[in-house]
Parts: sequence; C-alpha cells; structure tokens
Amino acid sequence: MKENVKRKTKMSDKGIQFLVREEGLVEHPYRDSAGIPTIGVGMTYYPDSGKKVQMSDPALTFDQCIVYLREMLKTYERGVYEVTRDDINQDQFDALTSFTYNIGVAGFRASTLLKKVNANPNDPTIEKAFLAYSGARVDGVKKPILLGRRKREASLFFSKQVTKSSNQDDVHTQQVKHVQSKLGLTVDGVIGTRTRSALIEFQKLKGLIADGIIGPQTLAELNLR
Repeated sequence: MKENVKRKTKMSDKGIQFLVREEGLVEHPYRDSAGIPTIGVGMTYYPDSGKKVQMSDPALTFDQCIVYLREMLKTYERGVYEVTRDDINQDQFDALTSFTYNIGVAGFRASTLLKKVNANPNDPTIEKAFLAYSGARVDGVKKPILLGRRKREASLFFSKQVTKSSNQDDVHTQQVKHVQSKLGLTVDGVIGTRTRSALIEFQKLKGLIADGIIGPQTLAELNLR
C-alpha cells in the first residue's frame, strides 16, 4: 500500500452519471428481470425506511431518485473502500462501486476481481475478471446480458484520470451545482425535472428565453442574487 495517499471513499459525479446510465432510472415502480418490484436506479427498497418497493407505490421525481441513489450508494461505497488497496484512483473506485452495486458487497468481496485489483491494479487481466461476471438469469436461464456493462466498467477502470472529457464533465457538474445553490434547490450537480423547471421559471421572471439552458445571460442574472 502507498502511504500519504488520499483514500477514495465516494463515487464521483462522473461515476454516478455512469451508474445511472448503466442501471437506468425509472420514476415509477416496475418489475425487474427477476420479477422484483423496482423503482429509481435499480432500487428494490427505500433506504430511509427499509420498506420494500411495491407495484402500488407512487412515482418518484427524478431528483428523489438521485437522492435515494446517493443514500443507497453509501453501503456499496463503504463495501469497496473497506477492502481495496489505498492507491486506487477515482475512476477505478467508481468502476468497482458500479460493479458492487450490481452484484452486491458479498459478491464483490469474494470475487477474483478484488484479488487481482489488490495484487496489482495495473494488471491487464483485470478486464477478464470483470467479464467473468457477465451472466444474469432471465426467465430462469443464465444469459450474458451484462457483458456490455462489464466491458464499460473495465474501460472506466483503465481510463486516464485527466482527460478533456472528464474536465468538461467536472466543470459542467460544478456549474449545475452553482445554479442549484442560487435557486435554493438540492445541490447534487444533476439537471433533473425540478432543476430545469425552476430554471425556466427564473428565466421567465427575468424576461430571458425560457429554454432551461444555463447560458451566459442566465448565469449573469443568477449571479446578481
């Protein structure tokens, strides 16, 4: 283990966006491939109450789904943090947390993937270790339906930390957080239905084009608040 390395303990905004793309976000209850009532980002129970999702439950807003996701992630983030080496980078932590969110903390801790990462996070066979967990049961039959996800998680794990795309994502996230703070909203860096609606109302109030886009004029008016 390396000394004086700041441990990664939480998924980044980029990682959360990755996870939402992989899991999908559904605001109303639905049955997953195993027939289990699910809502939000692969959520089968509500983290604030522990209550299982029921098909009769009311729909959530986009922002509620993100809040619930961040709360649920604490279990998986801790599950990864507690057993991985100190010097993995943020993309590696995000990829492993996405993997763990999908197969569970116990599954991750018993995986060959974890053993390979802790032995050498630069080991190219780590990609194959991701791909080994590509199967899932659909109607009682195991199929490689997670192969695409595993390839993308492996790609994220080995991606470069400093890229033009990553920097743009970070700037965008920080800008959204700034706007949410100015509008008195939940600051999560995600433009959901509530954020966009509040932004449009603000633009109408200021006589701007009400398109829900964070442009120079909108930012200028917001910064006067």
